[in-house]
Amino acid sequence: MESFTKEIVVGNETRIFEFTMIRNYQGVKFFITSKDANNKPISFSLKEKEKRVWKLLPGTTRWLYEIESQLSDAIAETRLV
Repeated sequence: MESFTKEIVVGNETRIFEFTMIRNYQGVKFFITSKDANNKPISFSLKEKEKRVWKLLPGTTRWLYEIESQLSDAIAETRLV
């Protein structure tokens, strides 16, 4: 498994997101961990929907959709995929 970290601004604070690439029979997805505003651990996944555009999987915590494009850009900037 390949991984990387990225700092992303959420609201008025910077949080660290840890990305881990997972390959399986369904393709490639990224499993991501971080902490929410209450410092509680969270995890979620993004899957490629079109060339170099990654989307959150349904059922993801609502506030993450506000930074979905930043998460996608972080993946696109790596040389992992």
